[in-house]
Amino acid sequence: MRPPRLRRCSALSALALASLVSLAACERRAAPPGGGVAASAEPGAPRAAAPAPAAVEYIEEITGGADRGEALPLVVAIHGLGDRPESFAGLLSGADFKARLIVPRGLAPHHGGYSWFPLQQALGSDGVGQGILRAAGALAAALERIAAERPTRGKAVVTGFSQGGALSFALALHHPRVVGAAFPVGGWVPPAVLPAGGAVDPATPALVALHGEADRRVPLGPTRDAIAALSALGVKASLQSYPDVGHTVSAEMRRDLVRLIRRAVDEMP
Repeated sequence: MRPPRLRRCSALSALALASLVSLAACERRAAPPGGGVAASAEPGAPRAAAPAPAAVEYIEEITGGADRGEALPLVVAIHGLGDRPESFAGLLSGADFKARLIVPRGLAPHHGGYSWFPLQQALGSDGVGQGILRAAGALAAALERIAAERPTRGKAVVTGFSQGGALSFALALHHPRVVGAAFPVGGWVPPAVLPAGGAVDPATPALVALHGEADRRVPLGPTRDAIAALSALGVKASLQSYPDVGHTVSAEMRRDLVRLIRRAVDEMP
């Protein structure tokens, strides 16, 4: 069977990121349903040059035996550093809920895969935060266009691993017109991504973060603190942690993620 064809959706503003340089390791591909995603590393890298106009390419799949022409929820799965949509789609391919699965491709090539934003050693740095916000803007523009061009029900349900988890947070917090629920996995929230001045958009969707307690690439502590800060601001944010799980999507995490997405899809008007 031929691999899914990447489609292209032009972003509405100048949001592409230049290639990353000299990263020591990258995230491996997502395993097919039933397995886990291998551990990954996200060490530092120099900041990228000024952004150029971006286009977001993506894979589109129909799940749950739905008809491609019917109005379907958008479920968006965002890969991590060094991965590709062709492999990360396996995380939700074969899901039993009816949805239009959108798996976008990172904006910059990286070691045979793709990256969404440049990384520095400190995941919480302002430079990393600004890169997350730029990439989230590109994705939000692409999702708006996809929703306008396809028969769509409700707002998008977004999830993602590592870099994709960070983007899931940013999409929910800064683009609530597009996102109806977010389930970041192994993600993080730099201070630059938190609501400015504590002003939360009333439309901000519910967030459930999934995170391994033994994660040494993206430590749990700062993510736990960010969830607490968001909750204090009135965001419906919660955390599900997994003992002895590192920077990976374990089989248990995947089962919980599918359950959360199914519930979000079922609750759509």
